[in-house]
Amino acid sequence: MKDDRIAMYRFLSICFTYPEENFSEVIQKAIQMIKQSYTNLNENGYKLTGIRNLKQGLKEMEKLSLHQWQGVYTGLFIANFPKTPFHPYESFYKDGLVGGEVSDQLNEVYKSCGLEIFDEREFPDYLPFELEFGAFLLENEEACKPAFAEFFFDHLFSWVFNFFDDLNKDKKVPLFYRSLSQIGTTFLTKEQKVLKELLNEN
Repeated sequence: MKDDRIAMYRFLSICFTYPEENFSEVIQKAIQMIKQSYTNLNENGYKLTGIRNLKQGLKEMEKLSLHQWQGVYTGLFIANFPKTPFHPYESFYKDGLVGGEVSDQLNEVYKSCGLEIFDEREFPDYLPFELEFGAFLLENEEACKPAFAEFFFDHLFSWVFNFFDDLNKDKKVPLFYRSLSQIGTTFLTKEQKVLKELLNEN
């Protein structure tokens, strides 16, 4: 069960990253790898939705060239005129600007578990980094237990649902990304309850 949760964090992290070479093949493999975990989580009360739409959304994105897909990602999440519609950064949802104190706080949480961000193109509060760190914490539960409450409840859960909601309700957003937001919302809603119970037990 824990392995399935870890897999889901990693799956979402991969899918929300900037598209690179052979990205559609990477996503196809990721969907195949997550298939059993998706089933297992659903059988254990997670009630995930969105995977069928995600597959349809991937077919739509595969009609684009890599350059076009990168353009879609950039227009949604990085830069657009007159403004970028969606910001996959915790700091934007808390302060209205990307980076700053929130990003620095999160960097300290990573360092407390012996991690550093090596991709200087991105801030520590970039969604794929937070999702990957969620997987890391579950894998290293005993060693990093002091970081659990701060990361999940003061950081990830405090903003990610608003981001997913913004993405999901805009019908101009490609189905691929709206479906990811549905999967993310249903997974993390249950995950929040599971982790709260875990922390209360300890």
